[in-house]
Amino acid sequence: MKLFVLGITGRRGAGKDTAAEYFSKKYGFRVLTFTDDVLAPMLRSMGKKVTRENLIDLGMDMRETFDSKAVLAAALCERIGWRGLWAISGVRFPEEVRYFRSNFGNNFRLISVECSAKKRYDRLRRRGTKGEGRMSYQEFMKIEKRPTEKPIDKTMKMAKFRLDNNKTRNDLYRQIERIYEKFKLE
Repeated sequence: MKLFVLGITGRRGAGKDTAAEYFSKKYGFRVLTFTDDVLAPMLRSMGKKVTRENLIDLGMDMRETFDSKAVLAAALCERIGWRGLWAISGVRFPEEVRYFRSNFGNNFRLISVECSAKKRYDRLRRRGTKGEGRMSYQEFMKIEKRPTEKPIDKTMKMAKFRLDNNKTRNDLYRQIERIYEKFKLE
């Protein structure tokens, strides 16, 4: 099987992981995330809790230490190799998109998952992971202005494909199926 890498971008709670999971279950993509496959294992090895704040701080520290906004993308690329179907959930920085494109060329596509702030906030509260179960809407909006969140809008504009996740999961799944057909993978 040839290589195909799908980057999934979008704001917190937009449905990136839901889309990645559907690509995995329906089409056999292997899913990687910056949190689960790079940052969280590092935090645990340092004896720290996996919270939104700790993830943000570690990601920013790594980007500064290595003087590269694509350092986390490089770590994921090492895991991918040159075969198979891969979905990378949580692409944040334009530099990460450029890094993936330079490594995988035409075998890389970027999808943007879009959703209103209110729906995203409600999802994050319900999900309650990364210490967000008790977060107020004001705290949610404050995080939206963090240095790790600001570049996402630019990154989303780099996507050729868009998913509107303001309706039902089934609606999202139908959109994914239409986009998958455009990839023409064989």
